[in-house]
Amino acid sequence: MMKIELHFKKSLLVSAVTLATLTLAGCANTAPQGKYVDGVHQVSGKGKKSEITLEVNVAQGKITEVKTLSHKETESLYLNAERILPEIVSRNGHEGIDAIASATYSSNGILKAVNDLPRVDGTKPEYQSVGPRSQSGDDDFKLQWSIQPRLGLVKGDYYFEEARFRQGHMGSMLVIVDSSNRQDVLLAEFNESGRPNYYTRLYQNVPKRMSEYNFSMGKKKGTAWVQSALTMEKLMMEKDQLTFELNPNYDPKLGNKLTEPNRLKYQGIDIVAGASNSIQQSMIPLTAKLHNRIQEGASPEAFYQQAEKVLDEKGRWTGVTAMLRIVVDKNTQKITHAHYDEIFADDKKEIQDASLKAFYRQSKYDSINYVEPARIGFNVMFDALSKHLEEGGSLFNINDLPAAGDTGSYAQTGFTKRSDAWDNYLSLAEMLYKQMRTDGVISEQALAPVAK
Repeated sequence: MMKIELHFKKSLLVSAVTLATLTLAGCANTAPQGKYVDGVHQVSGKGKKSEITLEVNVAQGKITEVKTLSHKETESLYLNAERILPEIVSRNGHEGIDAIASATYSSNGILKAVNDLPRVDGTKPEYQSVGPRSQSGDDDFKLQWSIQPRLGLVKGDYYFEEARFRQGHMGSMLVIVDSSNRQDVLLAEFNESGRPNYYTRLYQNVPKRMSEYNFSMGKKKGTAWVQSALTMEKLMMEKDQLTFELNPNYDPKLGNKLTEPNRLKYQGIDIVAGASNSIQQSMIPLTAKLHNRIQEGASPEAFYQQAEKVLDEKGRWTGVTAMLRIVVDKNTQKITHAHYDEIFADDKKEIQDASLKAFYRQSKYDSINYVEPARIGFNVMFDALSKHLEEGGSLFNINDLPAAGDTGSYAQTGFTKRSDAWDNYLSLAEMLYKQMRTDGVISEQALAPVAK
């Protein structure tokens, strides 16, 4: 009996070893191949001024060395961009590597070149440009909100109120209702600008809705200012209701405490703590005034908004949405208010231009740090447009406005080329003009040149 048992154990051991050997052999036969094709490869990618050509050594499917063969980029910037070469080797590819700040285009040229390396599986993924690596921890920012405007046409009766509150902040409330049914709220939008003596100079007189302010607020208090406004606006439009009763159990001493973020309640909707003062002291009183005006009768002014995604030559969204708003006096048929803006996508991954990814969930008009390529402030350009239109100028004859033409002289004029934003504006202006003419609320005077 003992011999049989020993023989059985011995046979079991041999079988196990054999099975393990076969298993290991099988693993060796099915082991994953390397990522890239072995050899010395020359690959290229477009930088800011030139093609960047690299020489990449690959052994056993892994990148072992990357060096630059040629480029015509600005030398100092390109030397900075080359700091990503060791990262490419250590990561065995370009994935997950951000650009070097101040050398974004050169960095993307290098990464795009690496993306062209021949792969063992024969694939070639489409390259997605990247933005500069964050110096302030924005990549870890987890809060979510959307500032994208409703696409297409919005039109109706126009109601607007603004007033300063709490130490000088400027609050404003816009409400658009259906011209044939004033109980139908089509658009509700609250905004606020920091007071002129705000303790952070960067945000003095700066609108909060589509600027960096929301990121700053989020990092300090764990909630973005705009989240409360969006919550209230959604409620107003969904319920077609502009006035709400304060929660009878509301304790003003706890209203803005992060440990009690839901102290303010309107119709069961929780208001985020980061903007509770703004909602209570500005948005609600302003909206109540508008509610009373709406009940009194139709507005003498009509509102028109057109928002469209800006597409590239292949018909793909660039990650920028253009928006034009025009208010006209129904009696005089003249423009009383106008505003143009370009809004960046809510997610930086949706923005094609690597240099613009940092401005996600912001707009060109409200952003503090956005740099307009035409060498003049985007807000300055379109404040000039607003004044031009409100003074009776043409919707389409804009040649005298800033950055509307090529001067070729930065030293002489302060800007060197026509801003692409003007073409986007003209496209939306044509759409709105046709609609307003169809509705009979604007005269042909809007086509006339500016009076000299």
